Amino acid sequence: MKPGCRRRFRCLAAAFIVAWAAAIVCRSAPAFADGGCRLLQYSFEPDCLVRNAAGACQFDRARPDLGPQIAVWIEDGQGAFVDTLMVTNAVALYGIGNRPGRWDLRSGPRFPYGRRPMALPVWAHRRGTPYQAVVMNDGLEGWMTFHETISSPEPYFCRPMERSEVVDAVTCASGTFRDAKGLLDRSQPPSYYPPRGDLIDWADACVPRISSSGNSCDYGDAPKFGVLNDLDAVATATPLYDQTFTGAWRMPSRLPDGDYALMLEVSKEFDSNASFSHVSYLEPHEVQYFSDFGLDGNIGQPSLVYRLPFHVAANGAIAGLSTLSAIGAGDWTGDTGDLLPVDSTISDGPGSGQGRLRVADGPGGMGRVHLVETSCPPIDCATAPAPEAPRIEPTMKAEATSVALTFRQSTDEGGPVIAYELRRAPAPLDRAHPYAPLDVTSFPRWAAAPAPPALAPGMLTDVTLTGLEPQTTYDIGLRAEGTCGWSAPTFVRVTTLQQTYTKLSGCVIATAAYGSDLEPDVALLRRQRDWLASRSGMARLAALLYGDTAPPLAALISQSDVARAVVRSVLRPMVALDVAASGAAH
Repeated sequence: MKPGCRRRFRCLAAAFIVAWAAAIVCRSAPAFADGGCRLLQYSFEPDCLVRNAAGACQFDRARPDLGPQIAVWIEDGQGAFVDTLMVTNAVALYGIGNRPGRWDLRSGPRFPYGRRPMALPVWAHRRGTPYQAVVMNDGLEGWMTFHETISSPEPYFCRPMERSEVVDAVTCASGTFRDAKGLLDRSQPPSYYPPRGDLIDWADACVPRISSSGNSCDYGDAPKFGVLNDLDAVATATPLYDQTFTGAWRMPSRLPDGDYALMLEVSKEFDSNASFSHVSYLEPHEVQYFSDFGLDGNIGQPSLVYRLPFHVAANGAIAGLSTLSAIGAGDWTGDTGDLLPVDSTISDGPGSGQGRLRVADGPGGMGRVHLVETSCPPIDCATAPAPEAPRIEPTMKAEATSVALTFRQSTDEGGPVIAYELRRAPAPLDRAHPYAPLDVTSFPRWAAAPAPPALAPGMLTDVTLTGLEPQTTYDIGLRAEGTCGWSAPTFVRVTTLQQTYTKLSGCVIATAAYGSDLEPDVALLRRQRDWLASRSGMARLAALLYGDTAPPLAALISQSDVARAVVRSVLRPMVALDVAASGAAH
């Protein structure tokens, strides 16, 4: 595309996003004929799989808990879909229901490949919005690796990790990972999940890699995904464990009186039991080199659906309601939106099956899901302003994978605050300078972070954003929701610090030379190094020295195609010896 055409395209795209964002704001703040509003407040608390001796949630590599996928929606008395209230980020923003790759590929934290249609199938089918299916650009749906020639830089997903690399505070093991974004395929049956919608900026220059035949800059159909994904406004950060998640739905002023139901669907990977367990797929040619990458057995029990019926009448408030038991299970394959019976094959232990949600006391008594109507403050939206924008204090503290900030709750100068919305996104590469302007029009498409609570006006509140990538510039936005709409967002920009290299699992120099730590030659070199280190004290010492000196050297190598070619020529004889040794051993 010529520069002039590219500029015109970006201007048209920006204008479209502005109009689209304005439509979302208007849709979320309907005009009330009587000047008031009615809010339905729902709440639940997800439970974790493993706890320590003190009773706190504990991450366990043997059974990693990557958090639940949850959708909340409203249906009428006949089961007709009314509105989606929330969907967790992985489905709503990162498109895990409609990703390239087989459904039974291995999983892991932010693992890039393999669609998961069984994530929230009841919600997806009842919502009934079809999207074109996303498939691998090269047609190799079962391959976990070797997609580099049809790949491009990846701002969110990680390469498949070894189990030893998976930690509770997840960051990608490689900050230079590239993956296949996929193509839209009309020949496939439609998906009821949207493609990912987090890819915003396309102005950065993608430098091809020599190791991939001069390619690895293939974005596929990814530039179209953000237009197709229409769930950004309801995308929600995964609810935190040991905290009650509370959301609110502003009932439309013209909602007819009658019977309705609040529906909640929840699922979780690595939730298998004796009745629901599936071995993940790995291509035969990948077994030799990549059997330690990615986590096996991730597809477990089906999703579970909870239902809370309520009646809307002009002269009656909705009293507190709770439910203990799911009304059904989703389709284990995700092919349909059918509700299946909940029987003894569904677990009820902590964090698993029905135990994915904890039993807690609420407005309607003990239950896993709670619902109650709360009154809006008596206010006339025709004359009252939206909330005042919250003020982020300048005392931010950045670490390698997190940012701590403090903001001042909106004061009473604006309308009362119902809730806050906190979102973040990596700053586009061409505008990552601290003083470069923010692209504020894309704010509704940023990743939602756990929302801070609405507290007393003017109160200082601390917030920590986790799961960030080291040495990355992020834009952070915070806005307040009131009875009469949203405040303007408050934006800040911060750059995370460099990560300290402490692990020996990565051959970082070889990775820099080949462009990917999933290259077969890199896997062979890693195996050779680990074998020597297990048998020689000198080799272990050399590995420790390598761990201290290799990352800075690798950073220099990765920036030069000539240096990478030279290093590959040096490593190639070692790889050949290792291949010969592997062949002799077999």
